[in-house]
Amino acid sequence: MKVHFLGTSSGSPSKQRNMSAAAVSFENTKAWVLIDCAEATQHALLHSELTLYHLEAICITHLHGDHCYGLPGLISSMALNSRKAPLKLIAPRAVIQFVQSCFTLTEVRLSFDLITIALEEINDKLPLECCDIETIALQHRVPSVGYKLTEKCIPRKLKIDKLQQDGIASGGHYNLLQKGQDVEYQGRLLTSDDYSFYSWQPRVAIICGDNEKPGLLSQMIKGLDLLVHEATFTAADLHKVGFHTGHSDAKRIAQFAQLHQVPMLALTHFSVRYHGEGMLQPLIEEAKLHFSNALIIAEDGLIVDIPKQKQVECATA
Repeated sequence: MKVHFLGTSSGSPSKQRNMSAAAVSFENTKAWVLIDCAEATQHALLHSELTLYHLEAICITHLHGDHCYGLPGLISSMALNSRKAPLKLIAPRAVIQFVQSCFTLTEVRLSFDLITIALEEINDKLPLECCDIETIALQHRVPSVGYKLTEKCIPRKLKIDKLQQDGIASGGHYNLLQKGQDVEYQGRLLTSDDYSFYSWQPRVAIICGDNEKPGLLSQMIKGLDLLVHEATFTAADLHKVGFHTGHSDAKRIAQFAQLHQVPMLALTHFSVRYHGEGMLQPLIEEAKLHFSNALIIAEDGLIVDIPKQKQVECATA
């Protein structure tokens, strides 16, 4: 499971750090998910290992333009390339209306089904081919969410000792159990969960939209491998600018991640005041002062590979 940071640099050699798009890809499926879509996202994708052909879903965190203005162009490009597979768009209702209006006014005809899911109507987990998605309500100047992605498509291993102990001889049913299917064997039902286990624990990432209150993530943070969160300012600069911005600061998110022992914290969405050689260093140092685990400073083109935690057979027996 990898997180790809896609900035707004349009391929410029000068890497931008105000991330407004991230992609999540997976090992055992070509399907992947895009979180937010800034104006130059599709240009950034040209320099990545990802292909739009396999994009399964686009998830928009909130309606501000730096998180959604790239949508009409990106989706139109997919149609121009004769995509046929359906695409899910998970977004605020206003963003869906914005995209549909753009297509109507510019007479765009899609070659595939665009399945729209309004954030306001989501009450439960959304199952995709590559992962399960949950939404977390955040605090910003407009409604904003974080997306929690839990990996799927993990290879299973058989509990050979248990199968032999229960007198279940080898055969085609072994293969089905390993694929996660329940099977009939000599008049009884064998469940895959009883006789197989995942090769590694499902990896989990939370990728947030703009958010001034990290504490809103508390109920969803357990078992997390990677948290991607904005740190628009240092604490001192945020106090100068004012809390009306609805943004967070490096100190606040670092303290939250430390409190909950998040293994990996990726900071994004830095104010333009920190762009330039060495300008971001005070923000980095502030985060390091309050967070002792793996700290990642997002930049255009960076790929974070989330390590696997091997599943132990006896833990699932």
